[in-house]
Parts: sequence; structure tokens; C-alpha cells
Amino acid sequence: MRPVTGARRGNATRQLYSDLIAALLAEGDEPAARACAELAVAQGVWRHPAQRPVHYVPSLPPIPVYDPGQFWFTAYLRESYPRIRAELDTVTDPAARGFLPVEEPLLGKGRWEQVTFYEAGHRFADACDRFPVTASVIEGIPEASSGGPGVVTLSWLHPGAHIRPHCGGSNARQRVHLGLVVPEGPRIRVGDRVLRWREGDCLVFDDSFEHEVWHEGTEPRVVLLLDVSHADLDESVRDWILSARTAFDDRIKAYMGERGIERAELVEGVLRLTADSGAASLVTRHLREVDASAVELKDGKVRYE
Repeated sequence: MRPVTGARRGNATRQLYSDLIAALLAEGDEPAARACAELAVAQGVWRHPAQRPVHYVPSLPPIPVYDPGQFWFTAYLRESYPRIRAELDTVTDPAARGFLPVEEPLLGKGRWEQVTFYEAGHRFADACDRFPVTASVIEGIPEASSGGPGVVTLSWLHPGAHIRPHCGGSNARQRVHLGLVVPEGPRIRVGDRVLRWREGDCLVFDDSFEHEVWHEGTEPRVVLLLDVSHADLDESVRDWILSARTAFDDRIKAYMGERGIERAELVEGVLRLTADSGAASLVTRHLREVDASAVELKDGKVRYE
């Protein structure tokens, strides 16, 4: 089959291919996943088999890793490193300072925690109040903060952790990592490039390329992660993409609606969820059918009481 120049498929097709490839990788069938990615390129879904975003701008060059010197803010981040590091060194218990566990399917094993300062231009006051020095540095980069296309986080990866191969959702952005605490052992693969962090230095890569992280050391690895609009993106396209960012409340509304959640509240540090009428009716009917008063999903198994 002759490859199609560029990409001529829509988001729905890319989502289906992306889900299939992710499922094959999760099952450990890497050859089948690679063959599927090659077929997708041949069918005009993407231009590169390792770059598989759902939201795709085909005019952007498929380059996995960039020279940090191309970006003005990498020098600014290097200069700011001592102040950020000094603030981070006051953290003795990540959970007590607002770090939350990342338990999504991306985490293959181990522990991974993060605290989020910005998401799609929305500022999280709690994180900024907990880390005012870091927040002030971030706010000096409007391309990542108020005008950012993605997230700004402190990412704390514990020894023994593995982040599974995955692709970011859009190639219209570039991801920046500033190494803050970098012991021996952690590494990241972006496409076919294997990179290692260094304290006080930046990595810049396109996270729509398949990437994977291992931490085989004995001490935590911490980086400051920032998303910025792709430097090669046409200004009018960039402005349109930023204007189309979904408001934070709308994303929460969609998340709760898709999962049948009517209310969520923290009571003495414990999260309590109330199902909406549809989900409540379905679960109630099922409990009556199995003659149980409670059901729990734990370690992939259903347990009734």
C-alpha cells in the first residue's frame, strides 16, 4: 500500500486507531501495535508511526526532540532553578504539600505524584499558594501559564516507577521539562530517542510522539513540566486553538456527566461521591438482583456485601 502524503483523516478515525494501538501495547503485543501504526500512516491518519495524537496538525514537522536553546524561556528556567530547588527542598512529605497520586492507566507500576499549577490557562490557586516561588517563575512564562495550551505541573516520580508508552493528545504543543531533583536511574524515551534529565537543565520534546519513562534509581526524580504552543504553529492557527480551550468547569461537567456523578465532596479528607439518578437506578437494581447491600471494586475484582 502506497503511503498517503500528509494526513487526511478526522479525529474519530485517529481516536479509534489510537485506542487500538494503546490496547495492543497494554497487552504486550508490541509488534502488532507497530504494524497497526504503520498501517495508519499508509492510510493517511498520521505522517509518522510514532507520532499519534488525536488532534493533529499535519503541516507541523514530525520532530520528536528539540534543542532547548531555541526557546527563550529555557535560559530563564535555568536561571530560576536555584530558587525553585530551594523551595522544593522544603518538601518532606509530598502529600502534605499538595502532591496527588497519578493512578491513571499511564502508570504501569510504582508511584507517581504531581501538583498542578495551570491547566489550559486555568490557574490553580492552592498550588500557587503552596509554592509561591515556583508559581512566580511560571507566571513569567505566559506561553505556559495564562496562555498555555496544556498543563504546568511539578512531577514527582518515585523509584521503581514505570510510565507506559503513550502519545499526547495534540502535536500543536511542545513539552518542556526542567530537571529539579535528578538522581541516577531515571530516563525517558521519546520516539526512538532516549534522554536523561540533568538538574538545572531543560528538555524540550513533542509529547505527541510515543514516550515512556523508567525510574530504576533509589531516590525520587522531580521535574517542572510545562506545555507551550508549538513554535512552528501558524499564529492564526495557534490563536484559534487557544480560543477553543475548554473552560475548566465545562471539563468537570463533562467528566461527571460521563461517569454518572452528581456530587463530589471531601469529608475529613475522604472523597464521597453521589451518583446521579441514572447511575443510582442502575446500581440499585443490580444490588437487588444479586441480593446485596454494597458492591466494591478492588484490585480488579468485584466484591459484594
